[in-house]
Amino acid sequence: MRETTTDHRALLAAYPARLRRRHGAELIGTMLELAAPGRPSRSDRWHLITDGLRARFRLPTGRPVARLIAVLALLIGGGLGAAAGSWAGMWTFPALPSPATLATQTMGNDATPADTAGGRLWLNIDGHLTTGTDATVAAQRARDRLTAAGWTTTTVVVSGGTDGRFRRAAFEADSGGTRLDVRAYYDDSGLVSIAGRSLPPLAYLPLVLGGMLLGMLIGWLLAADLAYRITGAGRRRTSGLLAISGTALTLLLLPAASVYAYLLRYPRISEAELVHRALTSGPAGLWPWFPAGQPASNKVLLIAGLTTAAITAILARTNQADPAALAPPQPG
Repeated sequence: MRETTTDHRALLAAYPARLRRRHGAELIGTMLELAAPGRPSRSDRWHLITDGLRARFRLPTGRPVARLIAVLALLIGGGLGAAAGSWAGMWTFPALPSPATLATQTMGNDATPADTAGGRLWLNIDGHLTTGTDATVAAQRARDRLTAAGWTTTTVVVSGGTDGRFRRAAFEADSGGTRLDVRAYYDDSGLVSIAGRSLPPLAYLPLVLGGMLLGMLIGWLLAADLAYRITGAGRRRTSGLLAISGTALTLLLLPAASVYAYLLRYPRISEAELVHRALTSGPAGLWPWFPAGQPASNKVLLIAGLTTAAITAILARTNQADPAALAPPQPG
């Protein structure tokens, strides 16, 4: 009997804490009465687990505000989850070659590197053609060097102004998840530009979407738990708690919406446009109606919103039980 009771207590973990504290013994007793003699069957166990999970997702009845909060929390959780998945997916991007090594390999003796810069997912190399070197010839030689090194290259295309201004010879090269855009200009600067970026791997988008779905799930569960906390906190504090939770949701809506806006840009992805970068940028670049030059950023709104949400959860202590909100679910 003791093993059976312990086993049932483990299964009761599927139920939210508010029900385990008040009705755990009743749920176990009901389950033992319904179970066949001896150890509960697999069907009995599965039934108890699904009952508990339904209780976690259930919202208080007759509380339309709770439904609104849950929907907003679901959307916010999805946005923040997508950002978390994007951050995790960023580490699956292939590493880029050294800019200095790549400059020597691409330019050879046709150009002299003047400036190199790079990050984990991007690089920029600028140089100048040596005196007397034709831009198209330099680009073709660079293409041949990269092809010999195992890169997949496109043909050299000459485009731009006929007067020499912005006229350039350019091609692209791919290798191991790295893409280069090589350009040699005909104007007086004789500029040679190499822009490289790490291409998104196949794992990136599933991680973003998986994070979004997980975030939606967590958002709904947290909202349901908070709704029961608020309904059980006593009437005097309900209005204040709803106001604080509404403030938290308002603060978090814009960062979450910015993440969705970034996600819609996929697959035009660069390091600056990784989905989670929306949380560290200002909203003005994403939303035309947001006034430019505002000091507030999505990062500030995110921190303020999460802090306010935490305060709401701490203050929502159950002092006066709401019988309708805390009524035990009946298995079956």
